[in-house]
Amino acid sequence: MERTIFLFLFTIISVLLDLYFYQIIKKYRFISWSKPLFYVYWLFTIVTVTNLFIYALGINLGFYFKAIIFNMIIGNFISKLVALPFILIDDLRRFIIYIFRNKIKKSSNKISRSKFLSISASLAYGLPITSLTYGILSNNVYDYRVKRRKISFKNLPSAFDGIKICHISDIHVGSLKNRVAVRGGFDMIINEKPDVIFFTGDLVNDKAEELKGWGDDLSKIKAPLGVHSVLGNHDYGEYTSWKSESEKIKNFNDLIKGQKEFGWNLLRNQNDFIEVDGQKLNIIGVENWASSRFQQYGDLKKAYDGLDEEGFKLLMTHNPSHWNARVTNNYRDIDLTLSGHTHGLQYGIDIGKFRISPVRLAYKQWADLYSNNDQFIYVNRGFGFMGYPGRVGILPEITILELNKV
Repeated sequence: MERTIFLFLFTIISVLLDLYFYQIIKKYRFISWSKPLFYVYWLFTIVTVTNLFIYALGINLGFYFKAIIFNMIIGNFISKLVALPFILIDDLRRFIIYIFRNKIKKSSNKISRSKFLSISASLAYGLPITSLTYGILSNNVYDYRVKRRKISFKNLPSAFDGIKICHISDIHVGSLKNRVAVRGGFDMIINEKPDVIFFTGDLVNDKAEELKGWGDDLSKIKAPLGVHSVLGNHDYGEYTSWKSESEKIKNFNDLIKGQKEFGWNLLRNQNDFIEVDGQKLNIIGVENWASSRFQQYGDLKKAYDGLDEEGFKLLMTHNPSHWNARVTNNYRDIDLTLSGHTHGLQYGIDIGKFRISPVRLAYKQWADLYSNNDQFIYVNRGFGFMGYPGRVGILPEITILELNKV
């Protein structure tokens, strides 16, 4: 119900933006190809409204059609948000002139402010669309990058000083079509020779059947201290239609079974540990928990049952909002948290230490390493992709963390 209300409000805002931006489009009526431009413009509005009815009626269009619709709606919406300031400035300027009745002398050899701002808004609107198109055509979704970070802890057991951790997240195997490129990414993980691997959820888009044909490849992802995993919001099969509840339950059980067959240690509100030279490092894995509209199945209290509370603790939780909402307030003894989920929106600028993406409006921690006093969280940018079949600036990631004892 909450998801339907969100989509309804989003659709209303999108349509209002389309009507508001029409004042720019109608200025191009003198252009010979203006009529097709009008059709294309209103096509986005029709798709946005139609999507609301498709969701409300529970119609399943399949992954590819859903991806196309999602890209059209989000691309159109983001483009208008980028261009919006130019139109607002122009309308505010004209409103002030109207109020104070100022006369503006127009010069034949200078472009009017109104025309300048309209052109600027048009260019600003086109920039995101162009960059999103580039992100698809460039095949950046398979341009895997290794991100390396070193983190120091006072209470890290000495036997784990220098331990090499590989953190991956959001494989979304149902989206991956270039198997050669994906296997190259898996080889990059294996060639790093990590001591332990942590996967923080969203193995599939919707269904366990997406894993068909990937078993051998995923089983090769191994490490001496094991592969440990948790579930992400997409792993529950709640974003697609099912004939019955029993079919949905079977799908979920098949996903759990698949991870066991790969040799992964799936933790569902549970804890475990890895041991070196008689010293232990605690691992806590919770189900998906989010402070917003996603599932809240994670139960840290339950996950603590039987835990050695004096030792070093590493938490795997898919959604990074969990860290601010629960961990830093109520579980100050968790030393390191690993998360994913955001994908960095697959769109932004990520150069050196400078990172910016629209997703930061929704998540305070959305990519890379963050700290709060002695607690740390690393948010992986995602190995795969979902919805938008491209990446602009925010490339797929394999994280290598080296933990050191102070």
